[in-house]
Amino acid sequence: MVKIVALGVSLLFYILSFCLSVAAAVKRSTAVEEVDIATGKIRCLYTSDISTGLAAGALICLVVAHVVILFATRCLCCGGKLIPGSAKTFGIFAYILSWFCFIVASSALIAGAAQNKIQTQGDFNYFGANVTCREVRKSVFEAAAAFSFLTALFSELYYMLISKAWAPEWQSNGPSVGMSPYP
Repeated sequence: MVKIVALGVSLLFYILSFCLSVAAAVKRSTAVEEVDIATGKIRCLYTSDISTGLAAGALICLVVAHVVILFATRCLCCGGKLIPGSAKTFGIFAYILSWFCFIVASSALIAGAAQNKIQTQGDFNYFGANVTCREVRKSVFEAAAAFSFLTALFSELYYMLISKAWAPEWQSNGPSVGMSPYP
């Protein structure tokens, strides 16, 4: 039962993280050049700053999902004994890949949110008429969404393989014969 709950909760947060990353890519800020009437300088006007909040929400959901999986498996280092075999080997491989994908996804989300926040403040052009209104590339949030999906895939696979490789707890068969020669 605990296995199903941990998988369900983490999968829910991974799906939410993926959806928020895609929404951040769609709702990222775009810029339009405008001449400021008061100063006569060209200014970049940006649309709303909603993708920064979406990216932050995606990062929080990604971290929560990853923490749920790590607590459920006891982080691979603090857990019980694992039975040697292919489940343990592929589980460790999936663990390493899930961490790699997690680091890339979280880095892309942080970078995209930071770039989007900085660029929506508005820039004045002090160097003449050649103004370029920089925008966050759509691919930053799309890469975050892709790596969020891969993190979900490898984390769920890791959890299923490691839970299969857990050694059963020692069970007593009832009272046994004492080890001393006399009662």
